[in-house]
Order: sequence, then structure tokens, then C-alpha cells
Amino acid sequence: MRHLKTMTAALLVAAFVGLTTASARAADFAGKTIEILIGFGPGGGHDAYARAFAQFYGKNLPGNPTVVARNMPGAGSLLVLNHINSVAPNNGLTIGTFDPQLLIAPLLGDPNARYDATKLTWIGSIVDATNVCITWTQSGVTTWDDLMSDKLVNFGATGPAAALYQHTAILKNMFGSKVRLVSGYAGTAEVRLAMERGEITGNCGDNWASLKGTAADLIAEKKISIPVQYAIKKHPELPDVPLILDQAKNEEDKAALKILLGAQATGRPYAISPTTPADVTNALRDGFDKTMADTEFIQFAAKMRLDLQPMHGADVQKLISDIYRSNAAAVEKAKAVIK
Repeated sequence: MRHLKTMTAALLVAAFVGLTTASARAADFAGKTIEILIGFGPGGGHDAYARAFAQFYGKNLPGNPTVVARNMPGAGSLLVLNHINSVAPNNGLTIGTFDPQLLIAPLLGDPNARYDATKLTWIGSIVDATNVCITWTQSGVTTWDDLMSDKLVNFGATGPAAALYQHTAILKNMFGSKVRLVSGYAGTAEVRLAMERGEITGNCGDNWASLKGTAADLIAEKKISIPVQYAIKKHPELPDVPLILDQAKNEEDKAALKILLGAQATGRPYAISPTTPADVTNALRDGFDKTMADTEFIQFAAKMRLDLQPMHGADVQKLISDIYRSNAAAVEKAKAVIK
């Protein structure tokens, strides 16, 4: 009997070791290439963050794979998210980064959002988001009161599910601004160029952390103004810029805004296929966390003027699940505001 127990224990240990070895093999990316798909064109904030991340991610993953970043713009980055959800393989070799506003698109009834945001597999987020409206200073539209005046202004946007579109819609539909949406741009870089050319007055939905890194000269030379910030709380670097939440006329509007702005805490999210095996997911998440603590990455981000406020993949997952449990009346109000 004692011999049988010893054999049984040995078999169990062997089985455990075998499973562990199999998991290690599955999560070993040696000789492989991981592709980070960026939902916008080159030159914007998502592009800058993803390319910085890609330079250091591989050395923090098992097998030290090659990591490349590739632009895949379309529909305000919805193209990438739908690709990650239903086309990309579940081997962890395809990662997507996109507008965090898309995380609530299914909740708000967007028929083009063919995914369940609560079931996507989240690797993490590099920085949270305080989005802002920016305007070309020479336009004369520089303050919240200017946005609320009778002056007709054109604001640039990407796809209807993205922040640039929805934040402008909020300005128009909730607050009555005489702003007109000009959509179809590939990303914030194109929108800013259009603003410099005088085609549009500005945009709402630019990420403040990215703006500092990709348009530092425009800020320093005061060529752009910031009339309002979109967030649940004020950014410490923007104490004198009005908070959109504080402009809400009633509690119903405030509840809708909390839904529409809640996903911004995931600022620069990274996701993989919802059917990715747990061991691969864990390896990618662990590598993400190590990269966020990597001294060389931190120094490089500082040089590029990219803020770092990382969020663990599991925390991203929980935040999204919490948003999807929002009050039904507030959800309906949010839907109406962004039409």
C-alpha cells in the first residue's frame, strides 16, 4: 500500500511538472514576432506610446521575441479592435491598441462594435487619460465661454465610436455648443495638421499626456488653447482649465458623463484575442508589468515626454466590468448625447 501511495504521488508530481513544462513552452516566444497593431495613423499619441513600448517589451518576455508596431487606422481605431476580437489568432502574437472610448461602444449600442469588451483579454494600459479640447489660438475660440457662444466652429474627428467624435458630440448635444463635426480623419496628428491649415478650429478628445509629447512646440508657443478638460477629476497640471463634469446642468447629465468618460482611465489600453490561453495571457501581462518598471523604458519615455501611469491587465478588466453594470437610465442618456 505504501509503495502504491509513493507511486501515485510520483505520478501526480510528474503530471504537474509536465503541465508546468507545457505551459512554459506555450508561453515561450523565442524566435517569434509579436505585432502591436495601432488603431490610428502615424504621428499621434497612440503611435508614440506603442512604438516606445515595442522597443522594450520583447526583452521582458519569455524567449525575448521581436516586437514590431504597425499602424492599422480605420473607423477611429474600431478596425483594430474588431480584428483583435474575431480575426487575430489566440497565440498572443497580435496585440491591439486603440481609443479607450471603444470600450463602451457595445454598451452604447454601436452596431459596428462586434465584440464584448468585458470578455476581451487585457494586457494592461500604459497611462490613464485626461482628454482635452484644443483650439487654434488665432481662431479666437480659446475658453469655455467661447465654445458656448453663438460662433459656429468646425471640430475635427475620426470615427463615431472614438473620443474625438463623441467628446465633440457631448459639447454639441449636452451643452448646446454651435460646433460642427468634420469626421473621417485617420488620427489626432491629421486633425492637428488640419487645424494648423485653418480647415478646422480644433478638436475635443486629444489626450493631455500624449499632447505634451507630440505637440510640445504648439503648447510652448501658445499656438493652441485648452478650453475644457474631459475627465472624472481635474488633471493636476491643468488646475485652471474647466472640468466638463463640473459644467453638467443636472445629476442625470453628470451620470451620463461618468459613463462616457469612465473608460478613459484605461488611456492607452492593450488587448489580445478573448480566447487566448491563460498561460500566454499571464506571460504577456507579466512582461507588460516588467516593462512598465524597466528603468531603460522609463528613461526613454521621459525623454519622449510620455507620461507613465500604468494599469495592470486585471484592473483594466475589472474597470470595464464595473462600467457595464451602470444604471440603465444613465446609459440611455449617454446614448442620446453622442448621436
